Amino acid sequence: MKFLRSRRGLGALAVILLILFLFRPGVHQLRERIAGSIGSALGRKVAIDYVRIRLLPRPGFDLEGLVIYDDPAFSAEPMVRAQDVSAAIRFRQLLRGRVEIARLSANEPSINLVRNDQGRWNLASLLERSARIPAAPTGKAASERRPGFPYLEATNARINFKIGQAKKSWALTEAEVALWQEGENSWGARMKAQPVRTDFNLTDTGTVQLNAAWQRAANLGDTPMQVSLQWQQGQLGQITKLFSGGDRGWRGGVSLGANLSGTPKSLLMRSQIRVDDFRRYDIMSGGVRLSTTCSGHYSTENSTLDNLSCESPVGGGALLLRASLGPIKTVPSYDLTFTADKVSLGSLLQLVRQTKKGLPPDLTAAGQLNVEVHAVSLPSGTTEFTGEGTAADVRLFSNGGKDEITFGNVPLAVRNGKTAPARSNKANSKAVEDEPGDAHLLIGPFSLEMGAPAPASVAGWVSAAAYGFSVRGDTELKNLYRLANTLGLSGFRPVADGSARLDIGVSGIWQGFAAPRAAGTVQLRNVRTGMRGLNPPIEIASAIVKLDAETVSLEKIAAQTGDTHWSGSVRAPRQCGSDGCVFQFDLGADQLSSDGFVEWFTPRPTKRPWYRVLTSREQQGKSPLVAIQARGRVHIDRMSLMKVDGSHIVAQVDLDRGKIALSDVRGQVFQGTHQGDWVIDLSTMPPRYHVTGQLQNVSMAHVSAVMNDSWATGTADGKFTLTTSGAKFSDLMAHAEGELQFALRNGSFAQIDLPDASKPFPVHLFAGNLKVKDGTWKLSAGKLESHDGIYQISGTASAGSGLNLLLTRGDEQSWNVRGTLLKPNVERANRTTRTEARTVVKP
Repeated sequence: MKFLRSRRGLGALAVILLILFLFRPGVHQLRERIAGSIGSALGRKVAIDYVRIRLLPRPGFDLEGLVIYDDPAFSAEPMVRAQDVSAAIRFRQLLRGRVEIARLSANEPSINLVRNDQGRWNLASLLERSARIPAAPTGKAASERRPGFPYLEATNARINFKIGQAKKSWALTEAEVALWQEGENSWGARMKAQPVRTDFNLTDTGTVQLNAAWQRAANLGDTPMQVSLQWQQGQLGQITKLFSGGDRGWRGGVSLGANLSGTPKSLLMRSQIRVDDFRRYDIMSGGVRLSTTCSGHYSTENSTLDNLSCESPVGGGALLLRASLGPIKTVPSYDLTFTADKVSLGSLLQLVRQTKKGLPPDLTAAGQLNVEVHAVSLPSGTTEFTGEGTAADVRLFSNGGKDEITFGNVPLAVRNGKTAPARSNKANSKAVEDEPGDAHLLIGPFSLEMGAPAPASVAGWVSAAAYGFSVRGDTELKNLYRLANTLGLSGFRPVADGSARLDIGVSGIWQGFAAPRAAGTVQLRNVRTGMRGLNPPIEIASAIVKLDAETVSLEKIAAQTGDTHWSGSVRAPRQCGSDGCVFQFDLGADQLSSDGFVEWFTPRPTKRPWYRVLTSREQQGKSPLVAIQARGRVHIDRMSLMKVDGSHIVAQVDLDRGKIALSDVRGQVFQGTHQGDWVIDLSTMPPRYHVTGQLQNVSMAHVSAVMNDSWATGTADGKFTLTTSGAKFSDLMAHAEGELQFALRNGSFAQIDLPDASKPFPVHLFAGNLKVKDGTWKLSAGKLESHDGIYQISGTASAGSGLNLLLTRGDEQSWNVRGTLLKPNVERANRTTRTEARTVVKP
């Protein structure tokens, strides 16, 4: 630049401008000379579509359609393709009649890095070729006559990767790349880019920065080099998706620093990787920091990684990895040793807290982990695992330290993988215990105090894909719930007191953060518990809980709620659809009553604070039991519905959100039999009833006894349809609506006193049709056969107006029956009263 500012330089520039104006070089010739200059520096064939001369601010050329072809041994596709390229020339070389490129700047080029089937990269071939060219350094002296290596740079570049002829989905975008020759025998390069995948929209993968320096050597394997790599501000979920094609659900900020020194044949590597705020995607609490430092020795000559050593300090101890791998290009052999040395379990719990939901927020741990695992690849292609260790003095604390679970010393051992395929996690309790087909860590067995006279036995295993644990022994339920809640197992929320014998396995898979699944049996003994919305407690003398992959069942039940003793079984699905769970049951009860139903399904008022005593009474909500859906069969020894008692009742029950449908109800009532269908709607208060069916051989003496007066005897049959509502018997009668077809045989009416008739009034057969509405019963087409003749009976009866019946005998004599059913008043009817009675029952 000093030369250009001098008089001599300005004169030379004027002469060149005049020459270029008078003798313009041919476009084709100029393109060929520039392409040749670039090609000789790179050792690659170069093509240019168009060249435009530029004089200011520095003499040079603007190139369009620059293509740098690749070595055919790697790819037929160009190595570099750039539409806009700026080429700055060396001014002094131009004065000597030579076109020499000093700087080549490409905007938005596309660069293809290719690895062939022999494992060589086209970039390495280019660098090796360039090292053989006797070019002067990029910043050569002005007096140097040798062509200088141009300064190559690219902005907003896209770097693609190909393995063989297949272009991979990984790429580097927004890349800033530079390559130059530092000295006579040394080169330098730098790059800054953002990793992406072409098949995903990744926006937070961070920034990769690379700085490299190398020297000339007889071959690439002996080239001394220094490489520094930094990967900053990457998000863990996006980076896992970048490499694996899927977001594994982990979050955190990733930082990686690596340094490589030596030659490709003997390369010393040092690296440090750190993940800040590591956590699971759905855990919002502050994460933990994970970090490790590694060093190793890599050789490209035999593709081996030796003396690999990684160390991660953890709570006063350390996690260590020692390994050797190679050859990596083929099926790799390896020898790895993993060691946990005096690792604090409290520190490991902090990591577990970021990977497992549902753990108590104040959960802490005490103990120390010491384990060593050795893995060696065998010539057969399998891996041999050995190792053992101990988790010493393991204890968990929660509830401010008040709740302590002591595991003691837990033995650990490593088992080799088997050839058997891995089992599905849908397994019974025995299969859950079975060790998997792949390599795994065996945990236990060890004893666990659960409040019973003898401790329970616990054992388990953990593999890369899944886990499984088993618990056997006696326990107090409160200790079992405390253990389950401490371990963050869902589904253990009831409050119960009692004891149980466990034979349970818990298993799961790691992928997708699937919830653990329990399978096995629990034998309950003397358990007292409750259910939200059920007022009386549930007392279970004995029962067996069975869990499998699809259902949970309660079998061989011997339980009591209130005055009712239950037996039988209940089954429910473990996974419920959008409409909720439907329970299946087969239950027997010694006694049930309508009062008991109302008690179970009616919420009791809760105690209110004193300052709300003067406020309006809160509206009581519906019982949670109203939301239950269940289907099954029930057997009831004795049932009392208001004042009506039944026995040996069997019915198919369908409970749907407070509506109880009893179909094919069969039982004994009033010493006769009943068959029909009942619907009881408890979703509203007072309850509503709809009953259809038939009665046979009913004792009218028992019906009279329910009404507290022996007003009738005999045996009756009936067919009925009735709808009513109410919580009391009087309400049921007042709101009743329906129809009854009846026939009474061989009985009597104690309160009917007709002249010249026996007392009580004898009945051979009394049949008719009764309709009830708004508390009024209407009798039509009634026919009564007695000793003294046949009577036609019609009229009405109601609680408010009493009886208004007309009895007409075959000899045209008629009587009016008024009063009440229990105290009727009989008088001879005249023509007017006959007409009135007939009018009353006229439809």
